[in-house]
Amino acid sequence: MLTVHDLIAIDPLKLQVLAGLAGTSRIITWAHTVDLPDPWRWVSPGDLVMTTGVGMPIGDSAQVEWLEKLAQSNASAVVIAPREDAPALSPGLLEAAERLLFPLLHASFELEFVKLSHYVIESVLQAQRERFNASERLFQTYAQALRMAPDMPGRLSILAKNLGGHLAIEDAVTGIRIVESQPSGDQALVNIERIPIAGRTQANLIISRRPHVSMDDSILLRSLVGLLGVELERQMIHRDQQREEGAALLRSLLDSEVEPALTRPMLERRGLKGTLIALAIRPGSGSVRTPDDIHHAPALHVATPLLLAERNLLLAIGCDDSALFQALLEGLGQGTQIGISGPITTASGYREAARQSRLALTQAAELAVPTLRYGEAETGLIMAPKSLPEARALVARYLGPLIEHDRLQGATLLHTLTTFLKNDGNWKASALDLGIHRQTLVYRIKLVEQLTGFNPTTTQGIARFWIAIQAAINSDLLGLG
Repeated sequence: MLTVHDLIAIDPLKLQVLAGLAGTSRIITWAHTVDLPDPWRWVSPGDLVMTTGVGMPIGDSAQVEWLEKLAQSNASAVVIAPREDAPALSPGLLEAAERLLFPLLHASFELEFVKLSHYVIESVLQAQRERFNASERLFQTYAQALRMAPDMPGRLSILAKNLGGHLAIEDAVTGIRIVESQPSGDQALVNIERIPIAGRTQANLIISRRPHVSMDDSILLRSLVGLLGVELERQMIHRDQQREEGAALLRSLLDSEVEPALTRPMLERRGLKGTLIALAIRPGSGSVRTPDDIHHAPALHVATPLLLAERNLLLAIGCDDSALFQALLEGLGQGTQIGISGPITTASGYREAARQSRLALTQAAELAVPTLRYGEAETGLIMAPKSLPEARALVARYLGPLIEHDRLQGATLLHTLTTFLKNDGNWKASALDLGIHRQTLVYRIKLVEQLTGFNPTTTQGIARFWIAIQAAINSDLLGLG
C-alpha cells in the first residue's frame, strides 16, 4: 500500500512537507479533490485530500478548527496547491498539523491533481491485485496442505510457512492452545494478534509474525480465518458423530453383559487406552459448556470418553486421568460433582463400574466434595460414623445396592441380611425366622455378596454390614429400628 511518505518520495510530484512529518506513515487508500469549506463531510478514512485552498477559512483560529475537523475524519493527509486567491496558511495551522501528526503537504498550483490521483489509484489497484493473488496462493496452499498433511498441526505448519509467521488456534473459553504450527527459524516472532473465528467453534486464531513481515491485509486474514473456521467446524461435526456413537455403545454395554476384553480394541480406536473407569457426573451451574457440548472441551479431544445423558446425570466411560476430571469440573460449572468407579476389569464389568460410580457420586454429595472414588469414603467411616452425612454415606456404600435391588425387584435382600446378622450367621435360625428354605437363604446371601462385593459370612463383611445397619437404625434412615 502507498503511504504518505512514499508519495512524497515520488520526484515528479515535487511535494513538500509543510508540517506533520511524523504522520507520514499513514496509508493512502484513495484520492479526493475538494475545495468546499467543509471537506470532512465528503472524505472517507484513508483519503488523500487535495485542495487549491479556496475553501479554507481566513484567520488563525478558524484554520486550526478547519484542520482539526479534517484530521478527525481520519484522512491520510492534505495536499494544498494554492490558487492565487487562496488564503495564506497561518502559523497556528502549521502548529496544529504538528500536534495532530497530520501531514500537511504543499504542491505547485501547476500540478494537475489528476496526475497525483493517478499514482494513488494505480497503487490501490496494485495492492488489490496483490491481495487477490495472495488469497489465491493461500487457497492453493491450503489445498496442498490437505493433500500433504493428514492432521491439522501439519496443515497449520504449511500455512504458517507460506505466510511467513507462526499460527495457533486457542480455545476461547479456557485459553488452551488446541493446535499450533511448528516453530521455524531463529528470528523472534512479534506482532502477536488474536482474531476470533466465527461460528460455534469458540476459538481464536493467534498470528505471530517476524519483524518486517506483513500479514495485515484484511482480505487475506478473512480468507485464512474462514478456511480454518470450516476446518474446525468439520472437526466438531466429527466429534458430534463420535458422541452419538459413544452414547449408543455405552447404552449397549450397560444393557448387556459384555466382557471388557472384547470391547478394548473398539475403545482404543477412540483413544481410550490404559486403565478405564466409569464416571457418574452431576453438572453444576454457570457452566461455560453444557453437558451436550462438553465433548468439545480441548482436554477431551484426544481421548473422548463415552458419554450418555441419563436424567440429570452424565454417565461416562473414560481413562483414569486427573486432567479429564479437572476438565469436566471446570467445563460443567461450579458445583459439579463426579463419582469415580474402580478400574473396569473382566471380573467387574461395565454394569458394576457404573453402579460404583453412581454410589461414589451419592457419597460425594453427602460429603460435599467435587470428586470421590469408589471406596474412598470408607476411611474413617468403617469404625463408626461421626455425623449424619457420614452415616448416609456409610449406608449408601454398603446397603445402597441392596436397597436399589429391593426397590426395582420387589425383593427383601436388606431384611434378609439384617435377619441373618441378628442370628449371628446361623443358617437354620435365620431361614426359620424368614420363613424360607435354607437353600433360598444361601442364594440370597450370595446375591448380597455379588451386589455389594462383600461376603456377609466373613469377619470383614459382618463388621461392615453390621456397622452400616446400626448407622441406619441410629439415624433412622431406613426405618430398621
